Amino acid sequence: MTDKINLKDMEKRAHKLLNEDGMMELLMGAILFVSSTSFSGTASFTPFLGLYVVFMKTIIEAYRKRVTYPRIGYLKLPDEEVKDVGLGILMFIGVIMLALIVFISLIYGQVTGVLVYRWIPALVGLILFGGLYYNYERTGDKVNLVYIAIGLISGLGFSLLDFTDTKLGPQLHLLFLSGVFIVAGIIRLRNFTKRYPVISVDERGITDE
Repeated sequence: MTDKINLKDMEKRAHKLLNEDGMMELLMGAILFVSSTSFSGTASFTPFLGLYVVFMKTIIEAYRKRVTYPRIGYLKLPDEEVKDVGLGILMFIGVIMLALIVFISLIYGQVTGVLVYRWIPALVGLILFGGLYYNYERTGDKVNLVYIAIGLISGLGFSLLDFTDTKLGPQLHLLFLSGVFIVAGIIRLRNFTKRYPVISVDERGITDE
């Protein structure tokens, strides 16, 4: 039993170590920036979201081979059940969207496009809460709790503000979050590279035969 607990603790520490390289924040910042263009008149970057989904694993692995692994070594962690995780995410988003529609209906007595656009920032904050809390449970990295607070507070704040254009609120909120994650990613990447300098072949104890 103790060995099982220690194994889980070691796995969480490994996930936390990988989580410190700033990759998650930089990717989320890029995704949120591209998503914000869907609320503008010219959503020229939106199709790139599909490319991100297709090449996500390739992007992550390329980043880690260049930035992460040379500093902390290669970490092979148990693969997650992608189908289960994906289904869980879709179910969570579906429940949140349904709850938002019910909320709008109860508060305003009707559901209109204008009201839906108004409360999209709150919806985004709740979706981020689900994803980031899952990451917190997996890594134990408390920075996720900070991101959750920023997402929820900013989401509610932008939803309560009045904008002349109904799409402006969601767009500005996504741009705000994008900026937060990109800045956080740059800071975490800088701290990571300073804390873990590149390990040379000699330091790893590997010699050519």
